[in-house]
Amino acid sequence: MIRIFQQDATAVRKIRDIDSFSNTERTLWVDLQNPTPAEIKSVEEKFDVDFLSQQEQLEIESSSRYIEEDDYLIANSNFLVPDAEQRYINVPVSFLLKDDTLFTYRNADLKSFADTVKRIKSRRALFSDGAQILISIFESRIDYDADLIELVSGEIKAINRLLDLDANLDREMLLNINDYQELTMLIRENVVDKQRVITSMIRSDGWFNEAEQQRLRTLIKDINSLIEHTNFIFERLEFLQNTYLGLIDLEQNRVVKIFTVVSLVFLPPTLLASIWGMNFDEMPEVHWKYGYVFALAMMVLSSALTVWIFRRKNWL
Repeated sequence: MIRIFQQDATAVRKIRDIDSFSNTERTLWVDLQNPTPAEIKSVEEKFDVDFLSQQEQLEIESSSRYIEEDDYLIANSNFLVPDAEQRYINVPVSFLLKDDTLFTYRNADLKSFADTVKRIKSRRALFSDGAQILISIFESRIDYDADLIELVSGEIKAINRLLDLDANLDREMLLNINDYQELTMLIRENVVDKQRVITSMIRSDGWFNEAEQQRLRTLIKDINSLIEHTNFIFERLEFLQNTYLGLIDLEQNRVVKIFTVVSLVFLPPTLLASIWGMNFDEMPEVHWKYGYVFALAMMVLSSALTVWIFRRKNWL
């Protein structure tokens, strides 16, 4: 799908058919979403641009994430989107800035792009070139990353409230903590990726005016605060994981303690039974009338004495 945004004296028009494109109006933004090879070729021929391949967009080297030449600028960045299982995955987005026109190439429906379109329609005067649209997309994306971090932080608080000695400590809880660790790591990698790209944009030569540079510097400050927040979440998850494992150890120790106490309580009666169960001819108690009752009484007394000692020592 192709969307072209052109600006005239009164409004910003959105064109979906490249054949309806007019050279007389100023082109602000050409957005390609899940484009076909034919659509990519038609845009490249119409505007004399070359898009990077998907493999090139996924390269992690700095030289591949940001390319600056005399007549164009290319920036590649990853955007987080939820998949069918409500897990988050990275979607590469390629930005190309040429002659004050922004070209974007993506294979997902991104809310930050939809919000930028709404801003263009409602505040047309603020968008006079593609550079401002590019910055607006990153501003919107950083806001969503902040919201996602707050959501994760809130869910971690909910898990923390569930942890106590009487909680049902199971494998599922530990897996949930691990999932949040993976998500936080993914968010951090995503935010750091944008930090690298925006830092390169700030250092660019002549592509952004002073007002746009100030917006980019503000974005870097926001990104740094998000990175600090993710570090805090990592520490909190590690603390939560250690607490959970500690509770599991306590529960296991309590179970082992119960088995140990039960074994020790029955140890004296077992000893007495073993002694009186020996097959010697000369054992006075064997022919005693009250020997059986006496043996049972001694067994009960020895068990009760053991329990009393454990309670006195506060081991029970």
